[in-house]
Amino acid sequence: MEPLLQRFNEQECELLMARSTQMDFKKGSFVFEEGYPANHLYVIHTGEIRIFKNLGKNKDLTIFTRGDNDGFGEIGVFSGNNYSNSAQALRDSVIYSIEQSELDAVLSQNGGLSLHFTRWVAESLEASKAKMRDYLAFGSEGAVASVFVRYSNMYGVVTPAGVKITEPIMIQDISKEIAISRETVSRIVNKWKEKGLIDNSAKYYLLKDMNYFRDLLACEHCGVENCVI
Repeated sequence: MEPLLQRFNEQECELLMARSTQMDFKKGSFVFEEGYPANHLYVIHTGEIRIFKNLGKNKDLTIFTRGDNDGFGEIGVFSGNNYSNSAQALRDSVIYSIEQSELDAVLSQNGGLSLHFTRWVAESLEASKAKMRDYLAFGSEGAVASVFVRYSNMYGVVTPAGVKITEPIMIQDISKEIAISRETVSRIVNKWKEKGLIDNSAKYYLLKDMNYFRDLLACEHCGVENCVI
């Protein structure tokens, strides 16, 4: 999905940023937690933010992650009085916050900016819905497969042997992403290895049969473009 700020022209960016306040967050710190008043939209200058839902002790479900030039907080600002998810910095991040009243004012005065926001929010909801479909409709194996397919879209390089993911992936990270136990994720990955569907060197994975994973998730019936974490 195209980051929020990249949808605007220079004048629109300046108009929005003029109403914002810079904030710095260290890795691991929370921008907001579930239940907090939803009174700000946030734009990431540099960094990475994970939006997730807490499902119990040591059990989280990642809704999405956002990086440079993208925004977050729209689920609360445009849909309710409180944030329904939590936002945590995955690395040191520089963020601009915009109060809801300021955002409402600038959007009401600029139709082009408002249209960009509407499209961004709509695409965000579609992407989140597709991810939840993968996680819930296709069982544990489908949920794990969804993570690998999304990582392959983000960091995959096509080789004669298959799609090589150039970023490291850890079993516990997948477990945290989809709220499934580490043991279950490990069992599924080992089953794929035995079938010759996947291989890895340390934390770097090679998907040897992408069609298997796409068929498992019925990707041909999904209209979401740029399917990422």
